[in-house]
Amino acid sequence: MPQVRQHDTSAKMRLKQRTKGYQEREPYRQAIASLAGSNTVELLPEEGESLRKIKLNLARAAKEISISIGYGETREDTVLAWLTDGEPPRRRRGRPRKNPIVE
Repeated sequence: MPQVRQHDTSAKMRLKQRTKGYQEREPYRQAIASLAGSNTVELLPEEGESLRKIKLNLARAAKEISISIGYGETREDTVLAWLTDGEPPRRRRGRPRKNPIVE
């Protein structure tokens, strides 16, 4: 029978191999972790990098460190990120349900 031990999230750092994407998201995780109160972080895309990629990496990095954030695009083609309260709203998938007519 194997021995079972519980650890905190820092135990993940002992893994032998990390994916390329996880390593690329390290600056995003650090930026999100540095947020406090009503501070914001502005992310500027590098040459050839899309805003969609930045927003995707932000969302994944926030999920990896279990922090709820909000983000949006600016007129200057940058992305602003900030802390939000609680869990993000759940998105419904599929087509909307019709309400039955009750007489």
